[in-house]
This record gives sequence, C-alpha cells and structure tokens, in this order.
Amino acid sequence: MQERQRIVVLDDYEVFASLLATALESDYDVAVGLNGRQGIQLCLAARTDLLITDIGMPELDGIQMLKEFQKDQRLSGIPVIVVTATHFTTQNRSDVTRYPQVKSVLSKTSDINSIIEKVRKVLKESYGSGPAAK
Repeated sequence: MQERQRIVVLDDYEVFASLLATALESDYDVAVGLNGRQGIQLCLAARTDLLITDIGMPELDGIQMLKEFQKDQRLSGIPVIVVTATHFTTQNRSDVTRYPQVKSVLSKTSDINSIIEKVRKVLKESYGSGPAAK
C-alpha cells in the first residue's frame, strides 16, 4: 500500500485552516499549525511533501518562516503554496516569490476547488504521481 502524502497547513485563522484541512484529508495526511514556529516544528517532526501557508501570522510570519526554511536543508526542499488574505498590502509579491520553494501564490478568496487543484498540480510537478521518497 502506498504511503499518503503529508501536507502541513498553516494559518492563524483557524476556520480557514480547518476548512482547508477538511477538504484535503480524504486524499492526504494533514497537519495544522497556527504560525510559522509551529510550521517549522510540524515539518521537522515528519516527512512533509507540501506546505500551505498564510503570510500574516503571529509569532513567526510566513516570510520569516521561509527565511528559516532556507537555512535548513531538511526544510528548504519542501514545496510551498502561499494562500493569503493580505493581498500583499504589507509585503510585495516578490518578497514571497523570491524563495525557490514557493510554487504558487493564491488568494484566500480563491475557490476551495481551485486551491485543491493547485495542491495536486504542485505535488505532481514536485514528486510525480506517487508520494515523495524522502
């Protein structure tokens, strides 16, 4: 039996994180965190095939977390999808997309099915059809 791919969802807005996790959990193992610090811990705790993160979060925001990912080989290869409501009013889009692991930037106003389709596309582009062999 093939191992399910693992996705970490980070968002301080628990309703959105829960909605996204629920939409993904039938096909993937999903872990949820509320900030970048928890995201780092979750990604280091078990093999992570994809990270979906917000930008504006307490303690350690998405940009600060991406900077920390760059410093650690275990984290720097994890593909990232940014789903944010900030619409880059406080951050420039280039501040996010300059990190090579960021594969897509979406708005929280995107249809949930569009987000799930992007997840599938990024996973397929990153690992092929099966789970990551890390």
